[in-house]
Amino acid sequence: MLKLASAALIVLAWWVVSLLMPKNLFPGPLETSAVLWANLVDGEIGAHLSITLLRVAGGFALAMLIGIPVGVVMGLYRRAERVLDLWVMVGLTIPSLCYTIICFIWFGLNEVATVVAIAITTAPSIAINLWEGVKDIDGKLTEMARVFGSSRLRVFRRVILPQVMPYIMAASRFGLGIIWKITVLVELLGRPSGVGFKLFYWYQLANMGQVLAWTLLFTLLMLFIEMVIFKRLDDWLFAWRPRVRV
Repeated sequence: MLKLASAALIVLAWWVVSLLMPKNLFPGPLETSAVLWANLVDGEIGAHLSITLLRVAGGFALAMLIGIPVGVVMGLYRRAERVLDLWVMVGLTIPSLCYTIICFIWFGLNEVATVVAIAITTAPSIAINLWEGVKDIDGKLTEMARVFGSSRLRVFRRVILPQVMPYIMAASRFGLGIIWKITVLVELLGRPSGVGFKLFYWYQLANMGQVLAWTLLFTLLMLFIEMVIFKRLDDWLFAWRPRVRV
């Protein structure tokens, strides 16, 4: 109920602000929803959204493949931490625009460059989350499991992995949020399809109704992924944890 109430307040605020501004500059929620529905009926959204989702999935998978091992190695080995922490910070400070331009120059205006640019922009953030998570592992629990004769595989599966999984989920959520933004930027700069391309197209035509409609589509999709997919996955993975009431 609280989530529904907060969403209603946001829509209400949107509607009130739209009354104070010209319709061509800031359409209200009803006008924007009508434009979004017209795009759905025309079939335009399906084609561009599916392409964007494929890019997001590819970039997310590659970013996790890079970020998780780097973060785990940095958390486990002090020498690796001393060597890699500087480069992870450098990776965080370089703007995503630079990664995008470099990848397009290296690989051309194609899907490989798009996915690589998305992944290398996001991987440092994922690595930092896992780095901190592995450093927070309780060594006493690991030692106790070994004293009781547990194998290394069992220690990893029963002791280490449950402590690291919350950080992996946090990194996944955080990384996916970044990837959505980077994907739109990459599509805007160098791709002839996708949600970012459509946003830039309607921006050039100064059509605020279409810009808000595609932005609303993006927002609703992100909320669906968070509330339906990540929330259920989180409840399933951490069902063993007792609930803490304050």
